[in-house]
Amino acid sequence: MTRIHWAGNRDRLSITTSLRFKPSPGDTRTIHPDSITSFSHFFDSAKGQLQCYSESCSRTIEEFLSGRNCTAFVYGQTASGKTHTLFGPPNSFHSNTLKNDATEAFHNVKIPVSWGAFPRIVLSLLNNSKISSGITATAVEIYMDNCYDLMRDGQKIAVEGFGRSRKVSGRGSFLETTEIKRDSAGKWIPPRTLVDKPKNEGYEMRGAKSLILTDVHTLLEFMSVVEATRTSKSHKLNERSSRSHCVITLSIPSISNAKYMCVDLAGSERIMKTGTIDNDLKAAEARNINTSLTSLGRCINALASGNPSAFVPYRDSVLTMLLKQSLGGSCYTSVIITGTEDAAMHSETMSSIQFGMRCSRVSNKEQAAITQMKRESGMEEAKNELLAELRIIDEEIQSLVETGRSGGLNLDFPNSLRQSFSENMRKYHHHKSALATCKQQVKAGQTGLEKTRQYEESQVKNLQGILLRSMTTGVYTDPCSRYIKIVQRRIDIISTLRGMNVDVTSIATIEVPLTLEHLARGYEG
Repeated sequence: MTRIHWAGNRDRLSITTSLRFKPSPGDTRTIHPDSITSFSHFFDSAKGQLQCYSESCSRTIEEFLSGRNCTAFVYGQTASGKTHTLFGPPNSFHSNTLKNDATEAFHNVKIPVSWGAFPRIVLSLLNNSKISSGITATAVEIYMDNCYDLMRDGQKIAVEGFGRSRKVSGRGSFLETTEIKRDSAGKWIPPRTLVDKPKNEGYEMRGAKSLILTDVHTLLEFMSVVEATRTSKSHKLNERSSRSHCVITLSIPSISNAKYMCVDLAGSERIMKTGTIDNDLKAAEARNINTSLTSLGRCINALASGNPSAFVPYRDSVLTMLLKQSLGGSCYTSVIITGTEDAAMHSETMSSIQFGMRCSRVSNKEQAAITQMKRESGMEEAKNELLAELRIIDEEIQSLVETGRSGGLNLDFPNSLRQSFSENMRKYHHHKSALATCKQQVKAGQTGLEKTRQYEESQVKNLQGILLRSMTTGVYTDPCSRYIKIVQRRIDIISTLRGMNVDVTSIATIEVPLTLEHLARGYEG
């Protein structure tokens, strides 16, 4: 039996850490809860999903509604039950879930007992009288250190910094912004130096598609897309191993600008044990997962050192960029460490426990993220500012379109070629949507769809090749980076306005255009 001691002050405000063990049938090794004294809560196999949520995450509901940023994330080795704890077991969100498996009464709604912390967080928020217009939700995955929008079939999006963190994630690395800035006297300001430092800094996603969650049915639809779109593969330790970090962000603009992030981290793993060493792609995925988790560990070590001037390397990975506001700031964070009592995985379990111990030594500042948006006057002012920014963006978009920098069909090519490309693009989107639907149905347990899936895959592959060849001829050109950036910002503004109960039906929809890079990622992207 392993005994872990804690010498810290439990009464101070810190990141709340919980420990949950996945049972290992037939194994004699046990770790008694009294031995895990560093953690606020301990969950063994006798404690179900409801108790795990109630003890580790229920407090975050009132904190979030009061205007404070909140985060819940799960950490542990592969196959230790992270996705099960946060979301639930595989195929928990298919169309028949509420009809066949809903046996637990949770806030006057019948749900499956197997649903994890995230759906319970959403339902707890929706049950609160303060919320009348639903919850705005986005879902992305961080795969191979790039960010992809799960609500847009895995389209790549940017993670951009603001304040002193102004930096943008690029093609597998980071690209410094190159905007030229001058002071009032016309003197050049060196990059990453601001005359007026903003009160807040951090990183955020640009252009992530949002959905409004209003009840259990919209929650089910949202999660079915997440489950079907997220990258997962099998290996020796797990038949369905997540190969990416999943980050879901909740916000309620009608109450405050606070955000609630739910993060399902991919599992740390040793490629010799998982058997991925002979598969180049799986080995590369494992290396990227371990690298990003190592970056997270370095950030935790720096924050737990107690030195306020210690450098925290948030920029080492996209994951730590997104989690910056969740660690060491004003955020209320709940960390759930998952492990297993399997003796063969003892070293990995102890490594996860030590990570949780370091998390418990990180002290967050008790500072609410409430802004004037919570007051009606502030809400109206914020709405007007967003609408004004939207008008400026639309004018710039029109200018880029007129100067040919928005990309699209090249008018110098014959009309027949342009029509052929447009028709193939329409077919590509149609078959890709049909393939995504088919995959969701297969994951939901429907049978007899193998031929349909193979047909749709072949059509997508064929059309993908045709479009790629056409794009290389110049019949279709990629938009400039500025156009993509402001379109993404436009999407963010409209999502925020919708969450503030502003009627946006009259505002034209402009989607982020398909680029050669995104098309080249393939139908699995």
